[in-house]
This record gives sequence, structure tokens and C-alpha cells, in this order.
Amino acid sequence: MIYDSKHYLHYYRLTPDNRMLFGGRAAFFPETQNTIRRSAEILRRDMVQVFAQLRDTKIDHAWGGTLDFCFDTMPHAGQFDGMYYALGYAGHGVAMATYLGAKMAERICGAKDEIPYAGIPFPGAPLGLYNGKPWFLPFAGAYYKVLDWIS
Repeated sequence: MIYDSKHYLHYYRLTPDNRMLFGGRAAFFPETQNTIRRSAEILRRDMVQVFAQLRDTKIDHAWGGTLDFCFDTMPHAGQFDGMYYALGYAGHGVAMATYLGAKMAERICGAKDEIPYAGIPFPGAPLGLYNGKPWFLPFAGAYYKVLDWIS
């Protein structure tokens, strides 16, 4: 897998049947019936910017889903009220969730190894402005686009 270092990152690789898997963070918007379609359109545009020779290539599959972000964009792991947790991968969950899931399973089975990201406090929204609905996602997306543009 190859990926870039942008906040709106892209990743890609060749699959065993010699096709390209191209993905990334398409946008920050609340999930709706049209989210995957909109994300696929954005990622296709981005794919053609990276690989202009794929302009006329047919896309076979598109999928998506909601990502888990904590306000500090850090993973968190630990135990609360008898429940073990590992979460907050900020779009990097494939590798990190596999690793932290294994570490948490070891802990549940009695291992005493130190768990990375355990004990990091969860910061709340600035000024307590989060009401359970992610109204701020478009603003967060704009902020990260500006960071990508200036870097």
C-alpha cells in the first residue's frame, strides 16, 4: 500500500488480479444516502489528478463508511466501568485497530503488557460545542484542505 502524507490522504495499491485499489479521505460530511456516491465522485477526480492516464478507466466498485475521530485525532485504549475499548483511529483503523484489538484481547486474557495509547484522556469539543450531531464536519474539512494547500 502506498499513501501520501496529506490530511485528505490518498492510498493505492495493485490488487492480486492486477487492478488498482484507490481510496482515501474524500470529504468530511455527515453520512447520508448519497455519501458513498459523493465520495466516489471526489475520489475518482482525485485519482485522475494523481494518475491522468486513468481518465477513461471504468470504476468497478465503490464503498465507504463513517470514520471514528476523537477531538485530538489520537487513538485511545483502555478500560472503563469494566468495558475494554480501543477506538479513535482517525481514518487509520485497518492497521491500528488490528494491533490494538490484539493488545486488548491479550489484556482481557490476563497479560500485563503496557498498551499504547492507554490512559490518554479524551478531550471534549472546544468550548463544549458538540451536541452529539457533527455539525462542525464541513468546517473541519475546510481546515484540513487549507493545511494540505499550504503544506
